[in-house]
Amino acid sequence: MLLFTSCLSLSAQDTTVYQTSNKTLSESNVFIGMQVPLQITAGYEYRFSNWLSVRVQTGYINKPYSGYIVNAMEAFGMDKYLARVIKKAFKSGSAISLGHNYHFGKNYVGLYDQYIHLKGGGITPADAFSLYFKKDFTQFNVSGLPAFEFSMQSNILNAGALFGHIFQLQDPRFSINGEAGFSKIVASKNKLSTNRTLIDQTPFARNLYAEIHQEMRDAYWKYGFIPTINVYLIYHL
Repeated sequence: MLLFTSCLSLSAQDTTVYQTSNKTLSESNVFIGMQVPLQITAGYEYRFSNWLSVRVQTGYINKPYSGYIVNAMEAFGMDKYLARVIKKAFKSGSAISLGHNYHFGKNYVGLYDQYIHLKGGGITPADAFSLYFKKDFTQFNVSGLPAFEFSMQSNILNAGALFGHIFQLQDPRFSINGEAGFSKIVASKNKLSTNRTLIDQTPFARNLYAEIHQEMRDAYWKYGFIPTINVYLIYHL
């Protein structure tokens, strides 16, 4: 009986040790920061184990960040006429992304998908003609159409990867995460219009819009590489 009681006691002790050694980390974090030089962003991260977390974030794109996507694509070889049109077109935008990270110590790697919406106006007929005909129409006289301009919107889908490091601050509730990210544009949809409804309905305008949309889609696919440096202030809930 004494031996049986001792075995039960040891078994209970072993179970306790086993449960303690396999305790996993689970926490929620909110953060705010920048993807330089793409956007100002904020988001939420849930880390449900020692090694895996998921993250959702949203951001606002404005000058000077609104031109960075085009600058990056131009550096990879995008047509100069198209680059000029897009730079003039996009004034602001928004982004939302969803991803997951694999943690090892203070470091982590991750994969994410990012949806970007860019909008704006200010494209003149000269800009559109330059793109369509592959010639410089910047001296084109539009004095007879003083209020005529094109507007453009682009919806872009990125797939990206990142490497990050956690810098714990003195207050355990706060940390700073630094990341190097790199994404590729995998799909896009572009919409063009003018402030003249009758012009939008003409065959020439429809052909022009289709040509620009196709050029932009091809350029986004071929040259759409977006490197970023990301810095976030993390608050551990």
